[in-house]
Amino acid sequence: MCVVPESATDTPRVSMGFGMGFLQRAWFLALPIALVAGGLSRRVGHRSASAHGPEPRRPADDRLVLYVPHLRGSILLDGDTDDPGWTAPPGPARTGPFVRANGAPSRPYSDARLVWGDGHLYVVLYAADADIRAHAREADGPVWLDDSFRLTFARLDVAYAIDVSAVGVVADAVRKPGGGFDYAWTSGAHVSHEQDGTTNDATDIDEEWLVEMAIPLESVGLRGERGERIGFAVRRCDVREGAVPVCAGWGEAPLSGEVILD
Repeated sequence: MCVVPESATDTPRVSMGFGMGFLQRAWFLALPIALVAGGLSRRVGHRSASAHGPEPRRPADDRLVLYVPHLRGSILLDGDTDDPGWTAPPGPARTGPFVRANGAPSRPYSDARLVWGDGHLYVVLYAADADIRAHAREADGPVWLDDSFRLTFARLDVAYAIDVSAVGVVADAVRKPGGGFDYAWTSGAHVSHEQDGTTNDATDIDEEWLVEMAIPLESVGLRGERGERIGFAVRRCDVREGAVPVCAGWGEAPLSGEVILD
């Protein structure tokens, strides 16, 4: 599924179909990693030849902040990141490699990249994965039991959670003060995915998968104005047959995360 943004007031136009697979392009999985302050890492040269996007900044109170740039070109949701909205300088904001609770970079590798515009927050979620697992096929199903990411937004005591699996299935919910997560809420997120590997087949060795998303800003309480901010965390769990899932993320305790529309 793909979305073509037209204006800040338009609903994205949705069509079916995928472009050339992201792994059909020439790029290398094993890329240099340089450590940055506080145990976070930065992956260099990942996938795109464009300039690196803004890196996370750490204010004095030990929050992690991503200054998310406004997109400078169109984005077509097709599972690739070669659209002008992703490649035009300064490039997207990048979390860098996800880390475990002890601050060590996680294996397998995961990261997230973000830009905003046209009334949406655009997100790329990348996951290296030797054995892609995904069984949920219905919206709001148990996506969190599969290879998946969870994005959590927090604003004014309200938390919005969006789980998305390796095959693009979404489960989204809202939690208001005094209550649990309500899955009747929908984020309106549009999703496309791409993968190099065979889902649920342990007889071969997979490589990776990627999810590209467009999340309406108004669904998480934002107006789409520069300077707006919202609490943000993203977590990826790698599910392995017969083993405990390996999870890591960005913006989770003890360092809370935040995005600012730049």
